Amino acid sequence: MSVSGYRKPDIKTDFSSIPTWLYLVIVAILYTFGAYSFGHYIFAPENADTLESISEVFYIVIPVTMDFLPLLLAFAAIFLFITIILAYVIVWIMSKLAQEVTIAVCILFPLFMIGIGALVFIYDPEAVLIALIIAGLGALFFIFVIWKFTLIKRSGQFVEFSAKLVLDEKAVIAMPILLGIYTIITGFFMLFGFLEILSLFTVQNSMGETELTLPGYIFAILFEFIYLIVYLGVYYSLSAGVISYASDWYRGLDPDLNSAMKDVRQVFPIIIKFAFAMATVKMIMQIVTSAGRSQARATDRQYGGGAIIAGIIGGAIAGLFISILGAIWMFMNYFTLISIVQNKRGLKDSIKDSAKTTWNSLLDVLVGESGFGLTTFIFAIINSLIWILAGFGLGFAVSRDIGFGILFAFIFLFLGSLPYNVVTMPMKVAFRSFLYSYAKDTIEGYKKPSRLPTELRTEFKTLAARDRRKRGMRDPTQYF
Repeated sequence: MSVSGYRKPDIKTDFSSIPTWLYLVIVAILYTFGAYSFGHYIFAPENADTLESISEVFYIVIPVTMDFLPLLLAFAAIFLFITIILAYVIVWIMSKLAQEVTIAVCILFPLFMIGIGALVFIYDPEAVLIALIIAGLGALFFIFVIWKFTLIKRSGQFVEFSAKLVLDEKAVIAMPILLGIYTIITGFFMLFGFLEILSLFTVQNSMGETELTLPGYIFAILFEFIYLIVYLGVYYSLSAGVISYASDWYRGLDPDLNSAMKDVRQVFPIIIKFAFAMATVKMIMQIVTSAGRSQARATDRQYGGGAIIAGIIGGAIAGLFISILGAIWMFMNYFTLISIVQNKRGLKDSIKDSAKTTWNSLLDVLVGESGFGLTTFIFAIINSLIWILAGFGLGFAVSRDIGFGILFAFIFLFLGSLPYNVVTMPMKVAFRSFLYSYAKDTIEGYKKPSRLPTELRTEFKTLAARDRRKRGMRDPTQYF
């Protein structure tokens, strides 16, 4: 249902089903090998002592746990209820005050840097260069904040929208929950899979060190590569559902689960291609970086002395080069998944659209990412402080021991952060969706409705027209 008079375009797709079937085959391979590895580890005679030790721990822990089971269940239920309520309260506050917090943080942070620079100079007048660098960076950042105040305000507005989406469309909370469960299950199979690889391909070299053989190394890489494809396929599919919700909500529609699932189903083959591409790039970067480290160690063992310095420098240069290429790749794909879901086009067209949109909205992306990170970080600190104080207070009240209070503080911090992370994780995906939709509106002249306030739409429309006249940047996709 639309609350803005806007009708979502019904885009027909006819993508090949081969990526979907190939993905399912890869999933079957991963879990079959994981199940086999688990069974082999359990029944292998050489693991009997380890399993017996684990069983003894369970025999000790379970009776103690059973004695306090009613109390533990009651405490867990109350604790979970309070953490969820507090997480939603913080998100509600973010939906009301995120813009003000973003602006305040962006103003206070450079002033803080200037103050630190002044304190460094007062404490040690001879460190004037360090003081000038710190204070100078703060001053430059402060000038940028004043110069691009509208971008910062817009970033804060989109953070508020992200929080409002979580409050209005609670179905998006399923994304981090399902992803967490899936990560635990897959991690379990991954653990035993790697143990199986180690048991099959581990040998001792001439130095008496344990290492993988070349076939084992290749098999481990393939196993990790398969895991990455499967994991990213699930992660991007869940993210695509949030993108569908966020995109419809931003346009004034009333999104539902059926509409989101339809969007994901339509583009699932392209999502799998995207997962394969991202996994490939990640593995290449990891292999090159690992090879550089291995070469440096081999050089050190063989030649020693100054040769290791040359190896380290060469590895550092190679690592820097790979990092730059990886950053460029991530820059190009900042909006790719969102473009796939909204436009329902192929992977190549979506990457080109993402690169073009990111380039033309570079400051929005940089300021938006920084603003979102700072704002959510501030609220994460608030949430953490609440649970640290609550845990320490309860632990100290029960035992009258500071060490016990500190232990409870860490436990409460870990458990209390989980619901907050769950409710804020979809916000990052939604934030990028809003940023992409706004960037498209900037190019198209705000022809489509959005939830931006009228005064901001008018202000941004004027600024966008002026920016388009000033912008002389080339479109990077012309080189594709």
